[in-house]
Amino acid sequence: MLTISDLKPADILLSTGDAKVSTVIRGGTISRYSHAALYIGDSQIIEAIGSGVTLQSLQDAMSDDSLVSVYRRLRMSDEQGLQVIRYAKQQIGKKYDYVGAFGGGVTSGPGFLIGIFLSPIRPIIIAGVVADLYNRLNPEAAFYCSELVAIAFEKASVPLGSGAASTTPADISRSHVLNYVGNLKKI
Repeated sequence: MLTISDLKPADILLSTGDAKVSTVIRGGTISRYSHAALYIGDSQIIEAIGSGVTLQSLQDAMSDDSLVSVYRRLRMSDEQGLQVIRYAKQQIGKKYDYVGAFGGGVTSGPGFLIGIFLSPIRPIIIAGVVADLYNRLNPEAAFYCSELVAIAFEKASVPLGSGAASTTPADISRSHVLNYVGNLKKI
């Protein structure tokens, strides 16, 4: 099990909890993770949650989590890591992107396939595709969790490998440019 002292600035924290929304996200994306955050050092993270893009202590952020895993970008310089953090800090105070989160989840591979095979939810898939297209037109107006993380890395010229404006926590965990470091919390 990792400790806070094992973390490095610009590490990505992927997590989940027992809340219903976490269960829905995990089910729709077929993943063990429902949330993404960025570690910025000094036991603090930046994350996009319902109240918007916030800076908070790692302890507070993990309080409701049952699993927190740490991922680290391969082949990234210290300067690029600082660029990731600078960009994320500049987004503090922006609103949460509910439309983008819906669109990203519905248009993720698993979410899309579920919609194709379950005809009663096809209208939801269509609405999700429209939401995803809308989000791609102005992805920096507001942020959902994994979108904030992915765009921060993209802006530092070290992309995570998938389209930043529709990235899910599942996409981040499957990225070929990240190294799984270990678990910070596992109940």
